[in-house]
Amino acid sequence: MKNLVTVEWLSDHLYDEKLVVVDCQFDLGNPSSGYESYLNGHIPGAVYANLEKDLSGEIGEHGGRHPLPDQEQLQHLVERLGIEPDSKVIAYDNQHSAMAARLWFLLGFAGHKQRAVLNGGIDAWRGEGLKIESKLPSVRASHYPISLDSSMIVSMNDVKQAQIEGRTIVDSRAPERYSGKEEPIDARAGHIPRAVNYFWKDNLTETQKWREPLERVGEIESGQEPIIYCGSGVTACVNILAFQEAGVHAKLYPGSYSDWISYSDNQVVTL
Repeated sequence: MKNLVTVEWLSDHLYDEKLVVVDCQFDLGNPSSGYESYLNGHIPGAVYANLEKDLSGEIGEHGGRHPLPDQEQLQHLVERLGIEPDSKVIAYDNQHSAMAARLWFLLGFAGHKQRAVLNGGIDAWRGEGLKIESKLPSVRASHYPISLDSSMIVSMNDVKQAQIEGRTIVDSRAPERYSGKEEPIDARAGHIPRAVNYFWKDNLTETQKWREPLERVGEIESGQEPIIYCGSGVTACVNILAFQEAGVHAKLYPGSYSDWISYSDNQVVTL
């Protein structure tokens, strides 16, 4: 299954027996608004997943602002959503695929292969005049023992080793945050030393449609597995999906910049 599907594809397959559609709308500035938007109208049959309640784990001293869920939490999410081993899962949002890509990544981390993001999100669905409903779907919980794929992620110490080895480290945040000129969220401005800046939103157009894999992806040396981070491990997943579309297997630093700066002796760079 492809990592991205079109509105046309989803419309044609919406009532397939093994299809699971997940609404991931979420606004960091207004956490309750995503679920409210879902209740006001979603793709028929879609279930809801909340970034902070479902797609993130418990926050601690380290681990960043949106730690990955542990295996038990992820197991519960997969089964609550009714996902079975042969399910095709389509995730969407209205935030340039950031939350949908997070779920896409987490499902891969849980070992589920057949998952994709809706190209253009719910705005593209609405734009085609397709049906929207507000009623909550009836979901039969599944039983799906998952197995986490630790090869998809790296630790802070892995990032430090990558710095020594000269491996590519990608900062997915906006250029002004990467440079340290602006920092609206985290306590320290700047970026991880040796990181290059590939802004995650550059993967999409203003209408939230995905571009062809960026030419810069071709700059990665053949066989290398770049490390991707952002502020808290969410928008980095957009870059990971884009890299995968280009045939490059990238790894996520889950805690990302917010984890890196939680260690006082870790250096940051400003431009």
